[in-house]
Amino acid sequence: MAISKIFIKIKLKLAAPFSLHLKVLTPFLAFVVTGCVSVANYQANLQTWVGQSEQALVQTWGTPNLIQQLGNVRRISFLRNNGTEVFNGYWGPRMQSLYCTTIFSVENGIIIQASYEGNECVSY
Repeated sequence: MAISKIFIKIKLKLAAPFSLHLKVLTPFLAFVVTGCVSVANYQANLQTWVGQSEQALVQTWGTPNLIQQLGNVRRISFLRNNGTEVFNGYWGPRMQSLYCTTIFSVENGIIIQASYEGNECVSY
C-alpha cells in the first residue's frame, strides 16, 4: 500500500506542471492555427479568380492601385493598408505597418495567376 501512495504522489506532482503548460500553450496554439488558416483561406480565395475575366475582377475589387504591362501579361495590383501595430519588443515598443498587396496576372483579359505579399493578407 505504501508504494502505491508514493507512486500516486509522484504522478500528481508530474501532472500539475504539465496541465499548467497545457493551459498556457492552448491559447497560443489556437492563435497560431487560426493565423495559418486565415492566410490559407486568403490564398484559396485568390485562386478562385484564376480563369475569371479582368473586367469581373475590377467590378468586384474596384480600381487597382497599379497596372503594369510586362510583354503580353498585365500585372494588376491592389494595396490594402490597415494602419500600424504597436507591440513590445526586446528594446521597447516597436511599430509595424499592416498591409497586403494582391497581384493578379492577366493575359488576353483572363486572370492566369494570383499572388499576394504582406503581413495582413487574411480571409475568414
